[in-house]
Amino acid sequence: MQLFVKALTTIEVERRLVLPRESLPALPRFEGSHEHGITLQVKDDAGNLRNFRCKKQYGGGEKLVIETDCIQFVKSKKLRSGDVVAFYKDDDRVSGTLYRIEVKRRNDKLGLIFVQSSILVTKAKQDLPRHS
Repeated sequence: MQLFVKALTTIEVERRLVLPRESLPALPRFEGSHEHGITLQVKDDAGNLRNFRCKKQYGGGEKLVIETDCIQFVKSKKLRSGDVVAFYKDDDRVSGTLYRIEVKRRNDKLGLIFVQSSILVTKAKQDLPRHS
């Protein structure tokens, strides 16, 4: 199930990824010891495990942001302003709930967007099979 699709802004490429508020119900709950933030474990298509720290940011309205390790991911994929990320939620009977992110590269000359890569996001600390 697709949760959202968004074009990256310059701020998102340089500092942090801002998630739409509508994505909050699809994420693990922000409660108890996780009231101010949760860590989403990310395994990318190259097998690298990343920890994206997702937190609520206040001031000018509540926002969900991913900061920790997100910039390193953006740089490793050479993402630019205008590239698109699509988030999906997949329910798997074996692995549980999986969150998947597709990166779609913008092509300035042709005005097209191409799928660059896919990564899986999960709450569980386990090795996940790669999904295409």
